[in-house]
Amino acid sequence: MDLSQDILALAEEAEPTGAAKKESDDGEKEEDTAIARPITIDAGALKQPVIVMCGSTDWANAVKGSAGRMTQGSVAPPQFNAPTVIQAPALKSARIARLGVGPCAGHCVAITDDGRVFAWGLNTHGQLGLGEVGAPVPTGKKGVTSPSVTPATVAGPTEAPRWTTQRASSAKGGGSSASRGGGAPRAVSCAVGKNHTLITFADGAVWAAGHGARGALGYGTRKPDMPDACSVPRRVAVGGTTGQPPIRAVAAGADFSLAVGARGELYSWGWSEHGKLGHGTDGQYNTKDSSIKLTYTASGTPRRVDAFAEDAADGASTRLITNVVAVSAGKHHAACVSSDGHGYTWGDGAYGKLGHRTQDQRTRPTRLAGARFTTILCGDNSTCALGFPEYRGRPFAKPPSVGGTDSDGCLYVWGVLKGTHGEGATHPVPEQELAGWALKASCLSMGASHVAMVAETAAIAWAQSAVAFGQLGYGTHGPKSSHRPQKLVDLDGVAGCAQVAAHAGATFYVLDADDPVVKELAKYDVPAEVEASPESNTAAAAAEA
Repeated sequence: MDLSQDILALAEEAEPTGAAKKESDDGEKEEDTAIARPITIDAGALKQPVIVMCGSTDWANAVKGSAGRMTQGSVAPPQFNAPTVIQAPALKSARIARLGVGPCAGHCVAITDDGRVFAWGLNTHGQLGLGEVGAPVPTGKKGVTSPSVTPATVAGPTEAPRWTTQRASSAKGGGSSASRGGGAPRAVSCAVGKNHTLITFADGAVWAAGHGARGALGYGTRKPDMPDACSVPRRVAVGGTTGQPPIRAVAAGADFSLAVGARGELYSWGWSEHGKLGHGTDGQYNTKDSSIKLTYTASGTPRRVDAFAEDAADGASTRLITNVVAVSAGKHHAACVSSDGHGYTWGDGAYGKLGHRTQDQRTRPTRLAGARFTTILCGDNSTCALGFPEYRGRPFAKPPSVGGTDSDGCLYVWGVLKGTHGEGATHPVPEQELAGWALKASCLSMGASHVAMVAETAAIAWAQSAVAFGQLGYGTHGPKSSHRPQKLVDLDGVAGCAQVAAHAGATFYVLDADDPVVKELAKYDVPAEVEASPESNTAAAAAEA
């Protein structure tokens, strides 16, 4: 079963109205060929999908980036400097269809082809949806913790049935195409933020779990709807309800969330700082009349983004866009792409990561100049995209297939490129070292400060800022970091890749276990039951600071 078909079905349920036709010079209507479409992940094409990982399983420290390396204890969880096959008991009878991680996430989610949900990593706010919140337990001694009954970190893929059982208990009527086996509904896509998780189901409903104190869960604006921790998934107040189209894509940042409806509309909710909700304001206000104490707005109810700036130099010129097909969230900035290839970014503009030739924040989605895009991915202080050059408002013809494989465009990068004190760009620039490669959106991912991809028969990775957890996968004796794209020697010649997903301290590849290249990789057997060590729990608590 190919879950990408569920997503495409939602996408085609209602035709986007924003860019269906254009007027030619003689006044007649002509078709505007879609440049961007919802990204499909075809794990069904693999005979036996398997997760291959590079990087650290020390989620608590890895999520802090290079600084986390300095806080690791003497006994750190396993780290894989070379691509390693993850063999988890929970996944023995499951076929991976899609992975979900995020640039600032400390946990990972996997969805199987029959719509089940598996999760692992940090669970300090219940973000795994297991029904329990993991937390270190004080021992009474200053600075010392003991293993908690519910570990702060779940070591390997663990089935999280509450995602589907909670969804099933709220469903009315019998089984449908949105159900798994005529009963529980199928999960089809996911998004992973710093401390929260979003799961989209085949009927277009969205459910969430984790940290919601700043409104990122989208339950509502009442105090009970914005909990510090929620381990039992609840429905987000958007998509699949009366009068609302189903949701076909979601994204999650540090403390905010985004969703795209089947009619091409964009929704946002969460913390308003940096204007990352896209409503024309950063929501800042003073909490006291007698003194200055500024804070921002927690918006717990999803709201439609109703104005997009078409010109970066004139933010006042806006219009409503109804043909959004893809969305991405970094730590504090976001991006979306319309079906005609227009890219929009907004939020924190530090280091020029929004691509508008300034470092100013943008409180509305603002169109990028110079290219049409098929996908845009946000990291911490960098952004990357696939697309085609634009000249006088029109994209160049889509390049022919390279090596028999269609390409989703050339790679653009901007923001921090070689360290925060090194080379950078405030607008999209082509990555010349990858010119001519056939690049696919489903096999490209951006972590907090690194990019990883599989192109043709090679895996390639590099970092925008120094990394130290082996996430580039150059091997035990290879460099730990590089600002230039380099091939992963151990994956040279890999035949098939369904997806690449990355976070701050690791990179995941969904590959075919029957591929001769994959068969030669090292294997790691995740213990059936792993208790968190005092060190890992202490690190997990520190990660929340």
